[in-house]
Amino acid sequence: MKRRVIAERKRIFCPGEGQGEQSFIKFIYHYAIQYGLNIHLESANLGGGGYSKMLKKAISSLAIKEGRNSEPAILLVDGDRTKHEDGWSQDDLRKNANENNIDVCFQHPKQEGLYLRMLPGNHGLQPATASIVRDRLKKQWPEYDKPADANTLIKKFTIEDVKRIAKLDSDIKFLLTTIGFKV
Repeated sequence: MKRRVIAERKRIFCPGEGQGEQSFIKFIYHYAIQYGLNIHLESANLGGGGYSKMLKKAISSLAIKEGRNSEPAILLVDGDRTKHEDGWSQDDLRKNANENNIDVCFQHPKQEGLYLRMLPGNHGLQPATASIVRDRLKKQWPEYDKPADANTLIKKFTIEDVKRIAKLDSDIKFLLTTIGFKV
């Protein structure tokens, strides 16, 4: 009798700014399983703050995990953080994250902007400010309540909604292709 070899799942650690990012990763993971991707996505809630604070927490969380294996890490954060919060720009975060073998996926201008663009016909929108995003999102999705949980996202969206955005957003494309989706 031949032994069947089971391929080890690719593990990706996806720490995120807050609870909403954790829910988004669970949403993505739901579809990864449905598509038969041999993957395990693990998320962590970093509790917000400035870019440097979140990166330090992500590095600490990753260090705890390093004992199991060296898994890729993708930090999921809002793009609307300003330099005055901790002195770091998006470029500073990317540079420091890359030095620690962590990639960064920015949501533009913030997570609500991602959800707004996931709604039908909106994938090409590039709202400039978080307040504009929030108002538009509430008009088109009146039931939205921050942070949306994974089940709410699964009922509202499909992976195809995210793939449409990925064709225009290099950060989202990187996230999906690293997980194993074809965009």
